[in-house]
Amino acid sequence: MITTFSTGPFPGMDPDELQQRLASPARLAALRASGLLDPGTQNEVLDRLARLTARVLGVPTALVTLVDTDAQRFPGMYGMDNWAAAQRSTPLSYSFCQYVAGQNAPLIVDDVSVEPHLRANRGHTELDVAAYAGVPLRTSTGECLGAVCAVNSVPVHWSPEVVEILEDLARAATAEIELRSVVRELAEAQEQLQRLALHDPLTNLLNRRGFAEACRQHLALAQRSFSAFTLLVLDLDAFKVINDTLGHETGDAALTEMAEVLRDLARDSDLVGRLGGDEFAVLLTGTGERNVAAFRARLEAALAQRNAAPDRAYALVASVGSATWLPEYPASMATLHRLADEAMYADKRARQQDADGTAALPP
Repeated sequence: MITTFSTGPFPGMDPDELQQRLASPARLAALRASGLLDPGTQNEVLDRLARLTARVLGVPTALVTLVDTDAQRFPGMYGMDNWAAAQRSTPLSYSFCQYVAGQNAPLIVDDVSVEPHLRANRGHTELDVAAYAGVPLRTSTGECLGAVCAVNSVPVHWSPEVVEILEDLARAATAEIELRSVVRELAEAQEQLQRLALHDPLTNLLNRRGFAEACRQHLALAQRSFSAFTLLVLDLDAFKVINDTLGHETGDAALTEMAEVLRDLARDSDLVGRLGGDEFAVLLTGTGERNVAAFRARLEAALAQRNAAPDRAYALVASVGSATWLPEYPASMATLHRLADEAMYADKRARQQDADGTAALPP
């Protein structure tokens, strides 16, 4: 017979109702947070719990399952030796645990062959599931992720004690899954914090600290590989005029636009950063001085194209300085930055901008 330890629907519930319950956004969010849904994923702790379940209950097979909307996954498994075990998952047409997840209640089946709602299940007809006892993996917020289940290839009379043991083991399995979720959340939060610490929030480029760290790493690589690189420092001309005349929102738009230009010009191996204010920097990897002129030409062309747009409120103009690291004349990053800064200010003076910077506004 089938026994459910709740007042929930019979396992022969309407398929649409079952799918609706399995597709609950809160339940799916909890499933995704586990990090265990990828096919083939296993967890050593959950494998041990499945092995313990089988040994304590004296059954050949035990599983810790997670039930998605189209498949069930086996992050914990013991005693299976078939295609389902190889991929640690099956479609829901093979699943008894879907009913546990759908009802958020235990499902106890002594003999699947005599139950009209279950005997056509492909887990019975193809995987030799003759008896099934499963209890919910219920999170601290009440969401049912799947089941801890015991399976036999012959009919079995499951006692209430079996259900109690399964529920104890399910609590242990749920604790492991929720711990994984917390660890993942902390790791993601730490990664986000680290990204915020190393990136400029306005332009999403590396900030001064992030650029300096990336340059330090590249310098070490260049020293090992004897590969030249060039550091460019760029400063927006008359940025203060844009801010004072058109407002800080437009000033932010100018900074974001300059970041887009530099990002588009840079190769995947290059580094681009906003060092602060209207100052940007680019590290061109594997590049000597003769390649800098080509980069500057592309930069001037990109800025000219943008500045030619009709009804433009401001013009993007940048002064640029560069310094090249050569294996035969190695220098520190601090020295390269100082030299590039000096060259940039020389370029700015050479442009002979008006003291009030009105050249940054369109004529």
